[in-house]
Amino acid sequence: MPVLFKYTEPLLGVWKIEESSEELLSMLELPSEYIPFLQQIKTEKRRQEWLASRVLLKELAGEELLIAYHDDGAPYLPDSSLSLSISHTNGYAAVLLQEQGAVGIDIEYRSDRVLKIRSRFMSPEENASVGPDYETEHLLVHWCAKEALFKMIRQQDVDFIEHLHVEPFTYTGSGELWAFETRTPERKSYVLSYKVFPEFVLVYSIPSCFGNPE
Repeated sequence: MPVLFKYTEPLLGVWKIEESSEELLSMLELPSEYIPFLQQIKTEKRRQEWLASRVLLKELAGEELLIAYHDDGAPYLPDSSLSLSISHTNGYAAVLLQEQGAVGIDIEYRSDRVLKIRSRFMSPEENASVGPDYETEHLLVHWCAKEALFKMIRQQDVDFIEHLHVEPFTYTGSGELWAFETRTPERKSYVLSYKVFPEFVLVYSIPSCFGNPE
């Protein structure tokens, strides 16, 4: 199976999508559970992403688990105690499973497009922390961190500049960072891990890591 990589702590994986939707469906044991929803998806690319996340989930969990959705669109596993987060980008699917707590993962294809949209998600303080070296990668980590944080807090009407915040960090190819939200009264903080690969950037939550940075 083309799992690009898999970690066990936390339990996560990235799938490089090279199969057709028909091939991906054949890797699942309960095709009748998926066909009704697949018939509603208009594009082959979206069908591939949707099925790849199910195949990757099966690979990670060691069994086929069906995904359901909360009213806010967040995925969950009705037959498991594991918390679930899913992300897709150009040609890749990522899945994160955790035993407890808020969970979030985001994967983004490496592209200079982030330079053009930085004003939509970067605060002045965050922008000031980004130097000219590895500017694109540094911005992509910020973007993925905020996407992961958005999934974790499960709130509506979230402004990525006003409500989601990334503490300044020195960019390296991989590491950890603090992120916090001001959308809820709790104003929770989390530690996120990031890894930069040649083709994409990945950010994901770390279990049981929350509070306030020192």
